[in-house]
Amino acid sequence: MIRVAVVDDHSMVLKGIESMLEDVENMCVIATFGLGKQLLGDIDSEMPDVLLLDINLPDSNGIDLCKTLVKKHPKLAILALSNYSETGFIKNMLRNGARGYLLKNTAKEELITAIETVYVGKQYLPLSIKDILLNDSIGNSNASFIPKLTRREKEVITLIVKEHTTQEISELLFISPKTVESHRNNLTQKLGVRNTAGLVRVALEKGLLD
Repeated sequence: MIRVAVVDDHSMVLKGIESMLEDVENMCVIATFGLGKQLLGDIDSEMPDVLLLDINLPDSNGIDLCKTLVKKHPKLAILALSNYSETGFIKNMLRNGARGYLLKNTAKEELITAIETVYVGKQYLPLSIKDILLNDSIGNSNASFIPKLTRREKEVITLIVKEHTTQEISELLFISPKTVESHRNNLTQKLGVRNTAGLVRVALEKGLLD
């Protein structure tokens, strides 16, 4: 029996995955978590074989969380769960120990196959993700290198380019500094850069500003 745990801050996602797996004979969902801190606090007592990990949690960076978990529990098979198909997110999760990467709109059959594959120590990537990585590696990056930014992400990166601080952006957009940092982190991953200077450079090069 494959013991599965799920971390996602949306209850509908948690319930949906539980529902998809409830009649699968060789696996069961033993725990669900809405926050990274809950997972870290309880995983030792609720140790799964496979962990489905949302990479954009409100209280933690899923990529850093993945790295921490793999270091502490090397046998744990982590499947990244995301709405993002940008190469920056995919590569960073794989570099930091994830054995696979699934989009949240995945079908039941593929979810089951992915869980079974990483459980036996192999890597699982859907064909759509493999195509994105292949296009990126051969330089055919029209679709994969220029990511789609949300309206809020565009507002944040525009203010970053104008050299506003996190606190100033928070006040201008009426959002918390923590939310600003979350958007900054997402932008860093989407654009495949490491710091603010990289964000500014790519935003200008790729015409991402309104």
